[in-house]
Amino acid sequence: MIILLSILLGGCSAGNLSDQHQVHPSSPSKLEDVTNHKNKKGIMNFLLIGSDSRGEPQSFSDAIIIAQYVPKEGNIKLISLMRDSYVKIPGYSKGYDKLNKAYFIGGNELLKKTIYQNFGMQVDHSISIDFEGFANFIDLISPEGITVNVSQKMIDDFKMEIKPGENALNGRELLKYVRFRHDDESDFGRVKRQQEVIVKVKEQLKNKFSNFESLAALPDFVEESLNHVESDMDKGEILSVLSKLVFYPIKNIDSLRIPVQNSFENKTYPHAGAVLEINLEENREALKDFLLKPSPVNREYHY
Repeated sequence: MIILLSILLGGCSAGNLSDQHQVHPSSPSKLEDVTNHKNKKGIMNFLLIGSDSRGEPQSFSDAIIIAQYVPKEGNIKLISLMRDSYVKIPGYSKGYDKLNKAYFIGGNELLKKTIYQNFGMQVDHSISIDFEGFANFIDLISPEGITVNVSQKMIDDFKMEIKPGENALNGRELLKYVRFRHDDESDFGRVKRQQEVIVKVKEQLKNKFSNFESLAALPDFVEESLNHVESDMDKGEILSVLSKLVFYPIKNIDSLRIPVQNSFENKTYPHAGAVLEINLEENREALKDFLLKPSPVNREYHY
């Protein structure tokens, strides 16, 4: 899920991940005009998927993030799409299901189509990473581990042999951290931890490739990182994106969660189980407004 985004963020000369926002519609522009990269020269939309695969031929998407990169402005906007959002899936016999069911049925391509049909956002490139790939990537960039605050509930849930509080976690331990959802925040807390880890990984990469000598090792690092990854980008295309960071370093990172606050209901359907039935129009407007606002997005809109 975070290999490509982490590589992108590794080039940040400065930046901060803003608080989650509840944005408010303000522009009459069509959503497709805002989110369609073809109407905004230089904008790139990346779909980042963390799959729960352990080697099976089919798997669900455990994390779904769209990263919109605007090179000439030095901005990245992160949109985390809740995997249990109840959406219409193109060609699906039952019509509606959880968003992550689209990935299970048709992989990256069907998930891209589902996102476009429901939210009007086109994706340039997609990349997915499985559990093993995530753990290996973390160990590759940070052999000493990445420090996060671990709760007692999480320790008990995973039977981790550590004490509550700040701990440096290796790849497999950090995978548990970003997947944990057995507390009061459930999947919403998991989304926060995913975004937290993205920023921490960015700092590790920034330190790792902070001079010209270390940059010379970047192609080999990218190649090794792409194990356990499915993408429509090859090594050359990833390096091409990285080259843009040399000329347009990232200044701001903003984030949004879809569905936004008070725009969904918890429902249950026999074929889908527990879902988030979202107000699609409200969330399309929130997404449009978030993308229209200049970075950094106004922090008055908190969840």
